[in-house]
Amino acid sequence: MIDALLMVLLISIIGISLVFLLIFFLWGFMAFLTNLFKDREIQDEFEQEEMINENHKAAIIAISLTLQNEAANTPHEFPLPPTALVSAWQAVMRSNIITKRGRIR
Repeated sequence: MIDALLMVLLISIIGISLVFLLIFFLWGFMAFLTNLFKDREIQDEFEQEEMINENHKAAIIAISLTLQNEAANTPHEFPLPPTALVSAWQAVMRSNIITKRGRIR
């Protein structure tokens, strides 16, 4: 009985240690890959300033177009709602009700 418990304990310890070793190995491998393929700063300050200037130009154009569209919008009348589409079955049932009860005003 005690030999079986010791065997179970030994197998459990080996299994848990293998799991943790594999987790640490994967962690180290991912750290290695992220350091290997990380983005490197290639652009110098001039290229970064040029990109910022282009972003500012795009923002100015977007704002001016938005203000122009808001100025061009004038109040207008709302369109009439679409007519209700009635199926043949609904038309027959409504006409039957009207003939039985008469028109309601």
